[in-house]
Amino acid sequence: MKPFWTLLLFFASGPLVWAQLNNEAFYPSAGPDSMETGSFAVSLEHLNYLKNNEYFGKMADGRTFFGLHAIPRLHYQAHPRFRLEGGLFARKDYGTKGFQQLEPVFTARYMAGPNQILMGTLDGGLEHNLIEPLYDFENQLIRRLEYGFQWKHKSARWQADAWLDWRNMIYPNSNEQEQLLGGLVLESNLYEGKRTRIQLSFQGNAYHRGGQIDTLNQPLLTWLNGAAGFKIRTIPGHGIILKYLEFQGYGLGFRDQSNQKSFDFSQSGSMYLNLKAKTLWFDLMLSYWQGNNFISYQGGALFSSLSSGIKNRGYFEAERQILIVRLLKDWQIAPNIWISARLEPYLDLKSNSWEFSHGLYFNFRGQLWKSNPQ
Repeated sequence: MKPFWTLLLFFASGPLVWAQLNNEAFYPSAGPDSMETGSFAVSLEHLNYLKNNEYFGKMADGRTFFGLHAIPRLHYQAHPRFRLEGGLFARKDYGTKGFQQLEPVFTARYMAGPNQILMGTLDGGLEHNLIEPLYDFENQLIRRLEYGFQWKHKSARWQADAWLDWRNMIYPNSNEQEQLLGGLVLESNLYEGKRTRIQLSFQGNAYHRGGQIDTLNQPLLTWLNGAAGFKIRTIPGHGIILKYLEFQGYGLGFRDQSNQKSFDFSQSGSMYLNLKAKTLWFDLMLSYWQGNNFISYQGGALFSSLSSGIKNRGYFEAERQILIVRLLKDWQIAPNIWISARLEPYLDLKSNSWEFSHGLYFNFRGQLWKSNPQ
């Protein structure tokens, strides 16, 4: 199994991916869709969240995320193809004093047809559309901001997102290492008929820790992850109660490119399958994960072979098999207001134990004011 996934993952070429969960309600707005040169606009993104993990096993800790994000931004259209954006990111955890995070957000955005190039604060997080084994939903709540460089492409046939997130800058004689994260997401429409759509997908990311000007005598670390797969969606006859059925299948891999290996293996392959039914009332989704020595720096804790638990540091399960049942509902009560609810129990097939998480989210993102061009 391992040679097959490794070849598929790291040497296959062609168009590539979508996320298995519909996180559209959490995608922040890049500001007004259109602005005239010389005009200004003010936008606001606001997220209130409550996510509770009732986990008692060794792989992940039970914990609660309860708080808000607020991101006011000023947008200036300096040129038909060039926009400057600046503002403040504020994160508040309820039950504490003050703010846990106050950070500036600045973006220079160049737009040319289906392409965008960004420097500064990226359109990151869930907007990358990475699947859960590569990007944990909880990162959106506590590690949302990304700074660096990004290229985005969106057309009728394919979409692309490539980025470099500079996590930790160092200077001469720093007592810490620099940290970088990079990624690539590609997706392509292979076939689209009246009732059936088939898409091909690939995505990957990389984590690097190192540097040449720090004072530490620590080895470089480089981890690579990737996923290749497909998605098939079919619409039933009338589509009144059952809107569509969708199957997604991914082969994933991990490769350790470090000079000094972190584990007694350097590469591995895993499998992720999803079956989704969108109904008139809610979305029902079944997810199956078969992990084999799988490691991911940003991935969901339930998918990793290495425990993230505070009391179980170093605990390792080479083989992971879990089945997740999801009940999902998004209410769009206005063009810029979403309310989302999620219930996600899962079964650990090896230990035959059930655990669950649930969440409630209020999202607002929209334009508050727009000037006339000067």
